[in-house]
Amino acid sequence: MTASAEELARLRERMDAILRSDSASARGPRHVEGRRAGRAEGAEGPRGSSGAAAEPFSDGACEAGGADEAERAFRKIERLACSREQASEALRRRLARDGFSAEAAEAAVGRAVSCGLVDDRRYADVLVRSRLAQGRGVQGIRAELASLGIEPPCEDGFAGGLSDDHDSEVERALGVLERKPPRAKNVRAAAYRRLMQKGFGAAVSTAAARIWHEGRDL
Repeated sequence: MTASAEELARLRERMDAILRSDSASARGPRHVEGRRAGRAEGAEGPRGSSGAAAEPFSDGACEAGGADEAERAFRKIERLACSREQASEALRRRLARDGFSAEAAEAAVGRAVSCGLVDDRRYADVLVRSRLAQGRGVQGIRAELASLGIEPPCEDGFAGGLSDDHDSEVERALGVLERKPPRAKNVRAAAYRRLMQKGFGAAVSTAAARIWHEGRDL
């Protein structure tokens, strides 16, 4: 059957209406998704801002806390240095044992060194004098300084007169044995052990023990 012109016109109108309806339906979900995405993006911003604001410490607060810790570490160094000379490396170890951070300890020690409160060379001079007076051997004194990161002094560099001269060390070792002679069945071996414990080298300890033992037999 052939349709009339009016029927064809109405048919095209219905088809156009259907097409427009389908097009609107297709666009609808996309608009909704866009609005939802917009809400999600808008919501994400405040959450991020709120999260940043909720951080317990700002950079400035952290810096202030670090400065306060370094100040407390420095005050501790002051108290220690008032009683006796201190070595910088020994102070770092002490502060670490007391719970200070490495950064705070380094800052406090650096400050103490810069203002003259701590001086490794001055500490070494005092230590050399003290150890020599105690009858300690030069080899042991040098090892003690090296353990603190202090360059062992040269002979003329310190008032303590630190010298590696073999004959001088043997004389000092003999003085140690004469002031307090060892008591044992094998006194020569006992003399050697005592001198080694006092920080004298093996060659010095051997020579001094032999000389001392031979002198006892005369």
